[in-house]
Amino acid sequence: MSKFIIICGGTGGHLVPGIAVGKALIKAGHEASFVISTKNVDSVLVKKYDDLKVIRAPGCPFSLNPIKFCKFAVQLVKSVRFGIKNLKEGGYDLVLSFGGFNSLGFSIAAAMLKVPLVIHEANRKAGKATRFLGHFAKRIYVPYGVQIQKSHTEHLKYAGYPLRDEIRKLPPSACRELFGFSPDARLLLVLGGSQGAAALNQWANDNFPNLAKCNIDALCVCGPGKQSYRDMEAEGSDGNIHKIKFLEFCDKMGEAMSAANVCLARAGAGTIAELARCRLPSVIVPYPYAADNHQLENAKCFEKQGGCIVVEQRDIGTVEREVLELMDNERIRKTMLRNLERVDELNDMSKIVSDLTLLARNVK
Repeated sequence: MSKFIIICGGTGGHLVPGIAVGKALIKAGHEASFVISTKNVDSVLVKKYDDLKVIRAPGCPFSLNPIKFCKFAVQLVKSVRFGIKNLKEGGYDLVLSFGGFNSLGFSIAAAMLKVPLVIHEANRKAGKATRFLGHFAKRIYVPYGVQIQKSHTEHLKYAGYPLRDEIRKLPPSACRELFGFSPDARLLLVLGGSQGAAALNQWANDNFPNLAKCNIDALCVCGPGKQSYRDMEAEGSDGNIHKIKFLEFCDKMGEAMSAANVCLARAGAGTIAELARCRLPSVIVPYPYAADNHQLENAKCFEKQGGCIVVEQRDIGTVEREVLELMDNERIRKTMLRNLERVDELNDMSKIVSDLTLLARNVK
């Protein structure tokens, strides 16, 4: 048995795969602790996992703004000291980082104490933390086909995005009823990731009357603090009443994706992996201000794999046409479903768990 500490806070895209791998390690007989941020989104996401050992660590995002940079520097020093204290007291065999702003301090602490560090990079374009911490890492997991600095290649392993067991395809009719829709509804899921997406929320609110006319219902997950819209109903061309529901947060993502026929979403690596697992055709609008524009890279790759249709945010006016085409064209959806199955096959978490077990055993 080995002891792992997993740094995975800040956003759902970092936290969810960390929990997935950690639970798999615990199931395999190891111990795992989880380092998350003090942000509310982390607290909400881990609430359903009250059996896990959770450590809330200081930290804040990097910024070139002078005031924010000073805050970052102060928090980084606190985070390094906090990491050193916890690593010494915990006697961990290996540190696994999923990125995010609170990963830097703990990872630096691991390097200073010579505790083996492993990094998981989920995006098609490696972030600043991966590029910097890769110099100290024992292993770097990256998506298939991603290129990274030559100096890191000897530690590189290709791996998919780890998903929790509860993310899976479920019976659609029962899932629609769970969210208050007709079991035979044609449902559009609008999803902006764990932080929400103001542009997609606004699009759903503004375009619902047209969707209803086309006999489409909608479920929009707005994100924390962004639920400023009211549920609506409208009559469709079929004479039935169709509705849109807005949720601030959804902790039943497998059910939500299984209920939908089509999804309108951002291009976070976690969202893409979940769409593939739940076999849900999608229209993807990458967040244009993501760090290193990684969401556009994620989306382009997913589209190349045949898993989605990409619309850039500057062209959001064309989203309705693409959604309706995907909703109505059974041939396109069937082709996309086959492609999603192939994409999902790449997200095999067992390879990561086996490799981590071997790494931890070798350092003892």
